[in-house]
Amino acid sequence: MHGPEASLPAFRQIVRDAANRAFNTPVGRDLTMRAYNLFGDLLVGNPRTLANLQTKRRHIFVVSAPRHGGSYLTKELYRATGIDPGQVPNYIAHDGFPDCSPNWYTSRDGQDVPATRITIQQTAEWLVMADYFFREQLQRPVDGLPTLVKKATKMVYMGNFFRETFGPLAEWVVIVRHPVPACVSLYEKAGGLPEDGLFPARPRSVIERWVLEAWERDGIPRAEVARKPYFTAYLHYWMRYHQALATGGLLRPNGQRLTLLPYDPEQIEGYVRGQLRRFGVAADLEPEHFHTSDKAWERHPDWVIEAKMVTDYFDNLFVFNKLRLNMSGY
Repeated sequence: MHGPEASLPAFRQIVRDAANRAFNTPVGRDLTMRAYNLFGDLLVGNPRTLANLQTKRRHIFVVSAPRHGGSYLTKELYRATGIDPGQVPNYIAHDGFPDCSPNWYTSRDGQDVPATRITIQQTAEWLVMADYFFREQLQRPVDGLPTLVKKATKMVYMGNFFRETFGPLAEWVVIVRHPVPACVSLYEKAGGLPEDGLFPARPRSVIERWVLEAWERDGIPRAEVARKPYFTAYLHYWMRYHQALATGGLLRPNGQRLTLLPYDPEQIEGYVRGQLRRFGVAADLEPEHFHTSDKAWERHPDWVIEAKMVTDYFDNLFVFNKLRLNMSGY
């Protein structure tokens, strides 16, 4: 969520100062050089580096649109693999890093650079940071391998890169939620449904900014989006996100373990329970309760009708239909 307005130049100076302090230590220089060497290897597809990455680690990625239960599942999977989720820094666990974008160019230090470059570089940085931060846990393999968990909302925008980089031992867990309760959760987190019922021209959260950007990529300016009903605007983003998920390569079958879950307490808790028992290192082998509510259906029956064409479309997509996710049921 957006906090109080801050000076961008002042924030950049804070980042530069912190980076300089880190780099001026032996461990900081070592990790930085390792990250840039790995970045170069990923850019050219160094086969030795990829083989090492794909055979000596198991990576579990939690993929879902915002407000779809990804944070809950990431936390429970950390616990299942013997890691206290409360001790994991946000930049390692959260989906904002490495950054991925449906755009080709992105701004970096005042310059436009290919978004793919940023994604690959930050993937290298994340791998090096995660290996260093979890260095003690990685000496204690679970279910036969050192295991790292990552929330990965944005990975849908470079699905093929991540599938092929992390190789056959990678595991993917995808949660799909009906757009109406997801939208209610979004506006409640952002401070409530706007009084006029329209989407705000000034986004109150990162997710509302993503909604505006999804329309902009389809040629609709923000001023026009701000004249649309809140749910109409959000539904377009939900649709574009799940199109990227379904067609961007992240779900293609290539030997990796893939689990698709509806936003349903019984099924999500059942999956977590299975992982807790699979790894067998958590003190408590029962999952934390996954909370849901029926208020969205009661509050916005008109939204359910509006969403039906989109949810029917995704129900008919091969991957969702095959796994019987029944979009009308959650």
